[in-house]
Amino acid sequence: MGPEKPIDILVPTYNSGKYLDEALAAIKRCVPVNRIIAADHYSKDETVNILRSHGAEVYFENRSLGYARQLLIEKASTDIFMMLDSDVIIQGTEWYSEALGILGNRADEGEIIGAVALIPRVNPPVQLKKYTEFWWRIFPSMKRNFFVTHSTLILKDSVRGIRIPAELYAAEDVYVWLYLKRRGYISRTMEVDGVHHFLRSETKGEWMGANLRILREFVGPKVMPFVLRNVIVYPILATIAALFTRDVKVLTYNMRRWHGYLRGYLNPKRYRQVPRS
Repeated sequence: MGPEKPIDILVPTYNSGKYLDEALAAIKRCVPVNRIIAADHYSKDETVNILRSHGAEVYFENRSLGYARQLLIEKASTDIFMMLDSDVIIQGTEWYSEALGILGNRADEGEIIGAVALIPRVNPPVQLKKYTEFWWRIFPSMKRNFFVTHSTLILKDSVRGIRIPAELYAAEDVYVWLYLKRRGYISRTMEVDGVHHFLRSETKGEWMGANLRILREFVGPKVMPFVLRNVIVYPILATIAALFTRDVKVLTYNMRRWHGYLRGYLNPKRYRQVPRS
């Protein structure tokens, strides 16, 4: 698909007014937009007005983030679409043609590249970024195969037939990634100019831990590598990263996140529905 052909932009929202206008204005400068499609969780702030000021189609849902992602995928009509979270500001235009050139190609292992996850260069909080980049330097394949849904170009064929469980209030990105792999697709990452404000970073561990536990019901042992990394060995990984980066805050910040993962995993009924924002 040529870089001039418009694509759909899929945006889940809930009380997202803080950065939403900037996020939508920025992406409209980066890529040719066919439709902006939003799944809103009955926001109580100015979110819906901002969406409509950008000409977005707005669909309302009152279930979960997994349900919202599924709804958005079903509404998308272009061969390639983009998942974009409301706190991600993507800048520049040169990355788009490069990403399109990657999508649909076969990797060395034979799989088709079905998604390109964009990683904004400004990615607060600093302590989390230091932790992540330390381990990416040690294991480059972790970065190459990293998958998120906060700013990602996706081949529609790669997720055709997907049914994201509505029971997932988070960790739906893990479900999507596992679905891609099952169908013979893989993902790649690309650094781009921009910022991911990463709202709710400190409390997201509880939400994610709870939903990793719920995800086990749908994908079985395939989720265990994520559980092992985020629930079992996270303290060890954080300690090593703090030692080598010589930053004690890398340890304290990531230990707080690990406690969140652990609390959520042990008590999914309590923590699975942390309000989205």
